[in-house]
Amino acid sequence: MSAPTVKPSPASSLVGAKAPRAGLFIGSWTIDARQPGAPTVALHCTFDASSGAVQGLAHLIQAVSPPLDVSSRSEGDFTYLSVMPDSSRVLVTLTGYPVLQWRTHGGVGPAQLPNLHVRMLLDADWQRGAATVRYLSSTGGWLQVESAPVQVASDVTMAGRP
Repeated sequence: MSAPTVKPSPASSLVGAKAPRAGLFIGSWTIDARQPGAPTVALHCTFDASSGAVQGLAHLIQAVSPPLDVSSRSEGDFTYLSVMPDSSRVLVTLTGYPVLQWRTHGGVGPAQLPNLHVRMLLDADWQRGAATVRYLSSTGGWLQVESAPVQVASDVTMAGRP
């Protein structure tokens, strides 16, 4: 299976382009610090170009004792950053909340506190970048990984899995 590519509107893939005013597109990335014991995050998102909103699923795994295997319903926004005349980046910020299996018509449900924060800075072509990830550990404390490499997901086995 070849690596999926993010397919934003053609106008948004131009260097220095501003966000298109309409459209919906999807993207999947892997954030992996490539160090023993470091977490790996799989992100699967939908982007609403007209509002700059992002929604999706995040799946964080970490090979520690006890192992961490957390899924989050994520929401946030994205924006284009033009820091130089011929260079643009895409900033994606997400906050994740635990995925709850709540029965239909079961009422409002409990208030949920976040368990994940992601700030991802992607190249203008949306293929790679770097991210800072803050996540709730199995002991209840917050941990942070900075400048972790980001790349388009090479497989989408986790797509659609809460």
